[in-house]
Amino acid sequence: MNMKIHRIIAFILVLSVLPLSVAASPENGGVKDEIPYTAHDAKISPYTCNKMEIFTESDAKNNVPEGFTGYVMKLTGANSASGITVDFSDMEIPASIIKALKMRVYYPSVTKEVRITIDAGLSWVMRCEAKKPGEWNDITLDGSELSKLMNEDGNLGKFCFGFRYYDGNFNTLSYIDCVSVEYKNKDENPPVITYDGKTDITMTEGKPLVLNATAYDNDEQRDIRVNQVWSDGALDENGLPVKGSHVCYLTAKDGFGNRAEIKLNVTVTDKDTEAPVIKFNCTEINTVAGCIPALKITATDNEDDVTVKQIWSSGALDKSGKLTEGTHKLKLTAEDLTGNKTEMIITVNVKKDLE
Repeated sequence: MNMKIHRIIAFILVLSVLPLSVAASPENGGVKDEIPYTAHDAKISPYTCNKMEIFTESDAKNNVPEGFTGYVMKLTGANSASGITVDFSDMEIPASIIKALKMRVYYPSVTKEVRITIDAGLSWVMRCEAKKPGEWNDITLDGSELSKLMNEDGNLGKFCFGFRYYDGNFNTLSYIDCVSVEYKNKDENPPVITYDGKTDITMTEGKPLVLNATAYDNDEQRDIRVNQVWSDGALDENGLPVKGSHVCYLTAKDGFGNRAEIKLNVTVTDKDTEAPVIKFNCTEINTVAGCIPALKITATDNEDDVTVKQIWSSGALDKSGKLTEGTHKLKLTAEDLTGNKTEMIITVNVKKDLE
């Protein structure tokens, strides 16, 4: 696999089913590859259904109007509507590679519109008039409306897709053949992983492996998340490396599935039991009210880089972060990646005037 590794300083990376669904017989591939539905989410979708049935291509021949391919979802309407919650989030499909969202549906003559919303119907991303009842319809969503379906990560997310019937029409049957993504021209270039560190690593047991690693995809013009993929048996029930010799791959995958990786050989030794040492010997401080504390206190550890947290007692600081008159407590805490912790309590006497 083609891959470039640039050694620079980088920042630290520190289905459920609907309650009224009927399962189909298994075939190659899953229904969620064609219709990525998830459990009903009332915050997203105002529509549900009285009954959902999912048919494989062979099962559907006697249960679904002709013209479908693959899996088909049959919805029995409720309260003059029917719909599902669609969720593409786990697929991590960025907006930059999506050309359009494609939906293939079949609806009866009592259908008013085919709709999409992300806020339970407070607003509508799509309201497509049902002009062709009694046949399969191909509906496309693109442009600025498509951008409304992106989540905070910039990927295609969760939304409601459903049918609105004319009032008074209950138990109405509609069908969904697919809800899928049409991509822009595919690239075959994997992301570039930037890793600042060794490929042979020794660490202690019972803590996460923290690395300087980032990834960027030039074709998609975006940062890609770097994942750690460990060899079998390397992690305990909490996802932490156990004692022994293991392999960890740093991986990054773009929206088209192009994957880059770096192989790390990791040796895990006995668990660290030594707590950090706080580099501060004073146990009492005298100062004056109105000043802003600017104590630069450090700590060292035999294994990890650690920092010192400063926690003031209640009322020690005003809204501006200045010390108030009185006697206060300052707690210093330093904790390593294993959880070994050191704490110190400093008494801070704050007087009105400097003596």
